[in-house]
Amino acid sequence: MSARGLLHNGDYLKLLTGQTISSIGSAMSSFVFVLLGLAITGSPVQAGLIGAASALGSTLMSLPGGALADRWNRRRILIGYSLFGTVLYGSVAVAGWLDVLTLPHLIAVSLLSGAGYVLFVPAEAGALRQIVDPDDIGTALAASHGRQNLAALIGAPLGGVLYSVGRVIPVAVDAISYLVMTVMLSTIRHPLPAAKPDGDKHEPMLKAIRSGLTWILRQPALRTIATVATILNFAANGTVIVLILSMQQRGVPTPVIGLLETGLGVGGLLGAIAAPKLLARFSTGRITIASTWITSITFGATAFTTHAAVLIVLPSFAMFLLPALNSGLFGYQMLITPDNLQGRAQSAVMFLASSTNPLAPLLGGLMLEGSGSRTALLVFGVLLVLSAVLLTLSRPIRSIPLLSEVSGTTAG
Repeated sequence: MSARGLLHNGDYLKLLTGQTISSIGSAMSSFVFVLLGLAITGSPVQAGLIGAASALGSTLMSLPGGALADRWNRRRILIGYSLFGTVLYGSVAVAGWLDVLTLPHLIAVSLLSGAGYVLFVPAEAGALRQIVDPDDIGTALAASHGRQNLAALIGAPLGGVLYSVGRVIPVAVDAISYLVMTVMLSTIRHPLPAAKPDGDKHEPMLKAIRSGLTWILRQPALRTIATVATILNFAANGTVIVLILSMQQRGVPTPVIGLLETGLGVGGLLGAIAAPKLLARFSTGRITIASTWITSITFGATAFTTHAAVLIVLPSFAMFLLPALNSGLFGYQMLITPDNLQGRAQSAVMFLASSTNPLAPLLGGLMLEGSGSRTALLVFGVLLVLSAVLLTLSRPIRSIPLLSEVSGTTAG
């Protein structure tokens, strides 16, 4: 498993390039959208509705998005979403320049963008399987994690600089980035057709969604992954929220607190670079268990110190193995999932893994206020350890081999 094959895969490079440019643009928009809402309303609560709208759109569309991705032409979904993003964010830029931008406009764009994204992701997963050789899937997914971490590292600072020049300039740049991705996707040569249905025609929508969830839950390893990922995401997000809020309470300067996010991004980017070699040398099962224990130990250790530098460094260590973990697990899922279930399997795991995310900031804030940061961090740490124990005891997880040994297999 290496990048050599991918470097000669023109369609994959077009997909990756377009997504990288668009991801940087989206990171800028995500950063300034709340600032725009705050500038319009003067209310942090109302501005917070923008982020809530995106999460709501993603949640509502998640499972239907996977079913639609399995029955619609994947190429058209990818290009259609890119054009849709150009129009959505272009409308915000134009409204801002005309000085008619409103909070409902920002909320509507955020809602529709979140809904469209969860249709794009499963379609992109199905397309990746058609474009990339099975032996290169792990490397391709690791590159995707690197793209996301790179966007997170440079998107927000760049968005802040452009925002200081003109409030809607970052959003206008994002609209252009979507247009660039549209052009790149349009030049992909693979037809990327819709998956062929199991029978003569596609199942009704609700039945199709149920079929995807049922298939995931019947796979022992994927069922365990979905269950543990729900706990892991909840506890990890809660830990980061508590760290940020507690540092603010102690009067740590905002730029220093910002380094926490930077450390996470740097750890993830370095991990993405190392992921292909790790996936080629160690089985996905071993990487999964080791990564979860390292995350549990490093995140849990934050409960026993208040030194800002240590609190910044510890989570960055946890992020290092995350790209290999996610690339291995999603690669395994992609390789064993029948083509006609790719979209539904992807969206089902995403939905289950993120279903509790909105509760993490709420619980973290309540525990921080009622019991203090150490108790809150210990509670989340216990949940992380529980996740590590569940994975360690799971024979299906321990049995997941190298991705190169999974290629060509299909679970029933």
